[in-house]
Amino acid sequence: MDTKEKQCKTLNGLQSALLMVLIIASVAVCIRLKVGGPMMGLFFSWLIIYAFCLVLKIDYKQIQQGAFDALKVVLPTMTILMAIGVLIGTWMISGTIPTIIVYGLKSINPAFLLAFTLIFTAVLSLVTGTSYGSAGSAGVAMMAIGHAMGLNPGMVAGAVICGAMFGDKLSPFSDTTNLAPAVAGAKLGDHVKSMLWTTVPPMIISIIIFTVLGITQTSGGYDTGDLSSYTGYLEGNFHIGFVTLLPAILIIVLLMFRVGAFEALGIGAVAGALVAIFIQGASLQTVLKVCYSGFTSDTDITVLKSILNRGGMSSMLQYVAIITFAVGMGGMLDRLGVLNKILSIFTKKINSDGSLILATIIVGYVTSIISCSSPMSHVLTGRLMQPLFKERKVEPRILSRCLEDSGTLAGPMIPWHGYGIYMAGTLGVAWSQYILFVPLLWLTPLFSILYGFTGISIKHTENK
Repeated sequence: MDTKEKQCKTLNGLQSALLMVLIIASVAVCIRLKVGGPMMGLFFSWLIIYAFCLVLKIDYKQIQQGAFDALKVVLPTMTILMAIGVLIGTWMISGTIPTIIVYGLKSINPAFLLAFTLIFTAVLSLVTGTSYGSAGSAGVAMMAIGHAMGLNPGMVAGAVICGAMFGDKLSPFSDTTNLAPAVAGAKLGDHVKSMLWTTVPPMIISIIIFTVLGITQTSGGYDTGDLSSYTGYLEGNFHIGFVTLLPAILIIVLLMFRVGAFEALGIGAVAGALVAIFIQGASLQTVLKVCYSGFTSDTDITVLKSILNRGGMSSMLQYVAIITFAVGMGGMLDRLGVLNKILSIFTKKINSDGSLILATIIVGYVTSIISCSSPMSHVLTGRLMQPLFKERKVEPRILSRCLEDSGTLAGPMIPWHGYGIYMAGTLGVAWSQYILFVPLLWLTPLFSILYGFTGISIKHTENK
């Protein structure tokens, strides 16, 4: 396979630019015409690439294999999305989420919900090593509480995403935390210590920002009477108590014991189904319908209807389709040599440690935008930049840190990226709603670049 890949014809600079323009135009037109959003545009991108291969007499089968190889990397993400859909549905009908909402509304001060959400999801993600599991369990619950309190859903989602990504980025149990140093040739311990420089200051700033936003959101005409009507309805239509919280407790325990995200979410969904049958009195047929189509409430309260009418495997199918076409497109562009042509632009004028760090961050974003996968971004960026770091004798831990500061955190900032699609689908908000409220994701790469030009925390092999 390696020999065939080397013999595969690639595109030159002009051809690469033309292909990218056509793909971007395809996505932009579909979004503008409001026909399937980016999904239809990405679908047509495969056909555009196929046409290029026909005209330029490139073996399309080899290019297509690049798509399939790339999809293998994100297959776990797609299965997790489906599990999240089922879990949300069963947690609604079982009363798990309604119970969390009731307890949350009665005990959490609305003014500090955003800061609490940020810290809670950060700790959970740090302990479990998975942003997926944290956002899919605690994140969903916090979104429901925030919605009932009347907080901006984009702000709540931003707090969830920042907390989940903070833990995922720093946890020694996270896949990206282990992949980045492996690609860069750094030790895991050195990698985590190095990331503290670029991650902790933005986290402190984020806590301050969300505290201020929370106080601002709840000042003025905040009506606590609405909360009583919400809790009254939920307590009157669901059995609320410790037993209904068991599915949530179970999934956190499973994640802490390093059970895979899909398996933990699936078991949590089954636990929710059992609680729905034996505690809420739902029939097996009703539970199975909810697993696929989602939960539907008969309430006339608009806020509660928007909170409760969610979930189901079918609700995630569009997100799986977007990931399929986006990541597959990235794999084909890599086989065509488009990525290397684009990335070489950013590596020609490196003349200092600062410009090296800046170029690495930019390359990390570009590979994330095109590949739509954090693991692929780490591999592609690390493969290109590692020789340049060695040339300037900058320690591998700085490269691995840059891979995470860009490749890992860029995910939720890109609407068609696996992370971005997952967060939007799981939390029930559009990318445009939360993108302005993810300060951790914006600030971390800026700190990384600042350190590069000032020399703060930058270590060289010659200094040993």
